[in-house]
Amino acid sequence: MKYGAIPENVFERLALATGKVPVPAMDALFSIMKARILMTAVRLGVFEALRDGPRTPAEVASGRGLDPEVTGLLLRALVFGDYLEQQGDRFALSRLGRDTMIEGAPMDMRGFVEWTVVQWEFVEHMEDLVRTGRGLDFHDTMSDPERWSHYQRAMLEIARFDAPILAAKVPVRKGARRLLDVAGSHGLLGAAICRKHPPMRSVVLDLPNAVEHARKLAREAGIDDVVEHQVGNLETDDFGADNDVVLLANILHHFQPDENRAILRKAAASLTPAGTVAVWDLERPRPESKAGSGDGAALFFRLTSTASCYSGEEYARWMTEAGLKKVRIQRPLLSPAGVLVTGRTSPS
Repeated sequence: MKYGAIPENVFERLALATGKVPVPAMDALFSIMKARILMTAVRLGVFEALRDGPRTPAEVASGRGLDPEVTGLLLRALVFGDYLEQQGDRFALSRLGRDTMIEGAPMDMRGFVEWTVVQWEFVEHMEDLVRTGRGLDFHDTMSDPERWSHYQRAMLEIARFDAPILAAKVPVRKGARRLLDVAGSHGLLGAAICRKHPPMRSVVLDLPNAVEHARKLAREAGIDDVVEHQVGNLETDDFGADNDVVLLANILHHFQPDENRAILRKAAASLTPAGTVAVWDLERPRPESKAGSGDGAALFFRLTSTASCYSGEEYARWMTEAGLKKVRIQRPLLSPAGVLVTGRTSPS
């Protein structure tokens, strides 16, 4: 899915086609303004101020201790971004705003927006990454509990979109009882698979900073009946020997190839007969393929962890090297940049 200069009428389409639009200026300034406007509105409670109905800028500003004139500018910008609607001199939540930007919304994404405030700081290191090839490895360096809280909630919000895909597509043997969700944070993805295959339950193995907040999120999501959390480190701790499924979702892009080989060998060794290892991640496009959104993700994860996104074929090869059978690569249509790679301890 692309972003950029999107014409709204025939004249703008003509101007764009004839090169009369300063696209670099729009990409460089408008994109960061839209992002920062959204962050500001969430952090200052602007969307919550409109929960109960339309308000004037002065009314929003008064309730939140804001400057009324600048609040009006902010509200108009949010209309242009489709998060609000304008009704004369009053502003109201649009469908997108009501579905995503208030507490209890069906697709609440406020946590991800709060986490993006932190990611904004990460992106400031892009030039250093390109010069040196070295990223930040924020999992080892981030210590602020509030930032960890935003990070865990952001991952939960994104996982809501992936959970139905994994529940439908990860193969699970009949009678399976235990899923190990490696670095699974809140545990929503593993829980979705367990709900599909009762009486299976999930154990999330994650870092202390993650577990501190993830347990609360699991309770809020209503999945703590099938999910428990265990403090651990996927590189150094044992995975056990009785896992029917080992789920590695959105984690291997933080590691180098040799590290991923070792993790997958350990995962395969921990399986029961006919057990499954499942890798779910953003996929790095092949060098000869057309550039797309996956390229930006690959660059971002290189920035944040000095690692990379990988291709489905790379994951499949590492699984085969780990002794897994019936290795399968799936690229779900509803997640264009995602790849699911599964392997089992027996070919049946």
